Amino acid sequence: METTSVHPDIDQLLNFQPLQALDQERLVELASTIHIESMDAGTTVFKRSNNDDYTLLLLEGELELTAADGKKNHIQAGDPSATNPIARLRPRRYEVCAKTNIRILRISNKLLQDMPDSESGYEVSGDSTEESTEYEDALSRRFLEDLQKDQVTLPSLPEVAIRIGRAITDEHSTADKIAALIQTDPVITAKLIKAANSALYGGSTPVDSCIGAVVRLGDDITHKLVLTYTLRDLFNSRSVLLQKRMKALWKHSTRVAAICQVLARITKRFDPEHAMLAGLMHDIGSVAVLNYIENCHTEDLQAATVDHAVENLRAQTGGMILRSWGFATDFIVTALEAEEWMRNKGPEPDYCDLVIIAQLHSMVGGDKAFELPAIDQVPALRRLKLGGLTPKMSLEILEKAENQIIQTEAMLNF
Repeated sequence: METTSVHPDIDQLLNFQPLQALDQERLVELASTIHIESMDAGTTVFKRSNNDDYTLLLLEGELELTAADGKKNHIQAGDPSATNPIARLRPRRYEVCAKTNIRILRISNKLLQDMPDSESGYEVSGDSTEESTEYEDALSRRFLEDLQKDQVTLPSLPEVAIRIGRAITDEHSTADKIAALIQTDPVITAKLIKAANSALYGGSTPVDSCIGAVVRLGDDITHKLVLTYTLRDLFNSRSVLLQKRMKALWKHSTRVAAICQVLARITKRFDPEHAMLAGLMHDIGSVAVLNYIENCHTEDLQAATVDHAVENLRAQTGGMILRSWGFATDFIVTALEAEEWMRNKGPEPDYCDLVIIAQLHSMVGGDKAFELPAIDQVPALRRLKLGGLTPKMSLEILEKAENQIIQTEAMLNF
């Protein structure tokens, strides 16, 4: 092992989620104290059961983590998983080796005694705050194996949404043609007319026809609302346990979508309907995972098993679904990264930042709030330039916009 005399710079430190909570003075002190270590491929970084008092952060290269049962996991610098400390639980539960030449930061935990505990609100790469059962892990492995073999049936975008999307992108399409396509589905037609007459979009006189609704709403909003109403049917299951999860998922998704729309209007930097749809679909991967579990015909299915599988698989699966549907990159990124609470990517804020803040808004005062970082700690807040938002102010904003949020939620549930 070779230890260089190079100190990390502050930008390098800010790539790691737990360090993003430190102020500038603390970051400068930390950067001047620690060194970057370089290791060759094949070097053992630490062994399992090691009880050292260091935090390990990966700057460059790839690590291989081997558990007691022989199961291996790889972490590549730059991946979301590498923004957290590597296998921080003590004693170490993994043997960690350099898969390639690597550069790391090995920081004494004494230097980090003022740093917020990364296990309260942040995940640690290679570790889990709760032991998963062998069956829970087996279910996740089986899903990934079947996914690689193309044996997982992913949800299809409803045909009516596809046809209307094509018509709207066709410059020769008219409101009459778009309305005619929508009217092939009477349920969606009724919902669209109701939306056009709602407090969000209604005019001085009510509309009573599909073409009137299309004209009032415009092509873009019409398309997004049709997508919304067709997606609702995907959130269903024959299993009592899984249907409960589906209902909770839809409720969460519509709440986040409504808050996204409100925040988009507050910031005036995002399209409100685009933001609403991004919020609605950020958890679409969970639908596919729940459908897969239902088709496994597992008789003794437990709630904890379902939650474990959804948590492990939702992001990757959601990204695959939205790619297969041909959705724009910002929707795909949101599905993949909307629960990376300390995400800080790109020079400009994006829809994923908006969904992160909307999710944290939706959980203020709820059972899960204590597990999550405070709203004023996440980079998305600074990137969106929402001001000095605190949990208390978050509640105030929600209270002031509650009528609008309720109206949007009601419209999504027509």
